[in-house]
Amino acid sequence: MLTLEFSAGERVDLYAKLHPEAMPRSMNILVTLMLQTIFEEGLFHADPHPANVFVLPDGRLSLLDFGNTGELDEPMRESLILLLEAVVKGDARAATEAYLEMAPASEAVNRTALLVDIKSALYEVNRSDLANVSIGDAFDSLLRAGSRNGVHNPAEFFLLTRAFVILESMTQQLAPDHDYMESFREEISRLTAQHFSPARIKEKTTKLAREMERLISDAPGDTRRVLRRIAEGNLGRLPGLEALGGRFSRNLERLTGAIVFAALVIGGSMILMTPMGGWLQIFGEAMLISGIGGMLIIGIGSLRRGHDREGSRE
Repeated sequence: MLTLEFSAGERVDLYAKLHPEAMPRSMNILVTLMLQTIFEEGLFHADPHPANVFVLPDGRLSLLDFGNTGELDEPMRESLILLLEAVVKGDARAATEAYLEMAPASEAVNRTALLVDIKSALYEVNRSDLANVSIGDAFDSLLRAGSRNGVHNPAEFFLLTRAFVILESMTQQLAPDHDYMESFREEISRLTAQHFSPARIKEKTTKLAREMERLISDAPGDTRRVLRRIAEGNLGRLPGLEALGGRFSRNLERLTGAIVFAALVIGGSMILMTPMGGWLQIFGEAMLISGIGGMLIIGIGSLRRGHDREGSRE
């Protein structure tokens, strides 16, 4: 036995027998804590049964036994938020896309059959009262649908499903009148607002711009080096290969430029959709105008080059 810290408390189920009036608040704290660790920290307790939840003398909760934990990276957490929103709204297509973003890509996946199965699963979820919806059961249905159609479900998804099932079961046992879904909806709404906040959008746009800048700087040189090696290898020197490499490099530069400008348009639009006003409004308008202008320049340049090539062939 490895003891990290002594918790001078009592099992939550035993505490509930003596203090039933405290359970709605305790369960609300536990649900909020679990959702925060899942969606914000990315490291969550996957076995939150009553023996692993203690109530301390001052009313705080203490989680024990972290031998079974799950870990979600940032892209998976973002896909999970989109998946949960789609499940609650009953949007099978959005749920399928978000689900496949979380699972490893495979050619064996039957997307059409998967969409049909997920649509059926979401129909069963949304035909009942939202207050009685089980997120754990919904996840279990998604896992079964994926397994039937060639999806290799990540281990984190199984742990997440297990955690929700245990959490819901304990909430129903200790605080049957507590609206579990209300706590869930409030936390998801808060996380969604945080995900699309101006600061978050700015951070993602800056990161994307840096990655595009690195791609623009490195791609032409890498492309020319690869083409040069092919030209100097066993294939011999093919006529016009260097010219082909140059054209390929220029096309790649235009493509990456278009992606950057598109990112500016999207980022600017999202900022303008948030009624913040002030310098954020100006910043969003500048991003939008710059993105549209850049895309127009690239489009006009491509049309001119197309006309020039047609003229040279004539």
